[in-house]
Amino acid sequence: MPVSIPADITLCTHYGDGMLLTSELMTLEQRFFLNWNALQNRLLHTPGVLEGLAVTQGDGNQLSVGSGAGFDAVGRFLVLPGEGVSLTVPGGSSAPCYLHLLFPDPVPVSEFATTMNLAASPRVGDTEEAPGSGVLLAEIRRDAAGAVTGVIDRRQPVRSRLPAPLTDAG
Repeated sequence: MPVSIPADITLCTHYGDGMLLTSELMTLEQRFFLNWNALQNRLLHTPGVLEGLAVTQGDGNQLSVGSGAGFDAVGRFLVLPGEGVSLTVPGGSSAPCYLHLLFPDPVPVSEFATTMNLAASPRVGDTEEAPGSGVLLAEIRRDAAGAVTGVIDRRQPVRSRLPAPLTDAG
């Protein structure tokens, strides 16, 4: 299926002598490079995990997510730096829940540009916080009291979208 390319993806700042660089122009320049990078990622790779992001169960309803990186369906680079994160799965429901790594909207300033999210749906893109983005990491199973009983790895690796190399038939 062809990728939809936004019409404004090529908008960039054209510099001239004596030009006053405003924050609006600098933001336009940053968006230009971020948009091109995301488009390249989206055209070359499937969404998924590049490295790490393993989810492990700790005590009770505690989960740990190791550091790592991946691409979301929009082509944005998702990074969970450092030692990763710990989070608590809320109780009260026996339904399984799903852990996603999401790119927040709007992007926070002076914080890491990714967040962890527990969602009711396993399908990436069905989360209210970031429709169409995110990488599914794990399915969390719970008992009747809502306590975590297991973690199922649902990470999918990033794959190349490039066609297979042609072989010489002669």
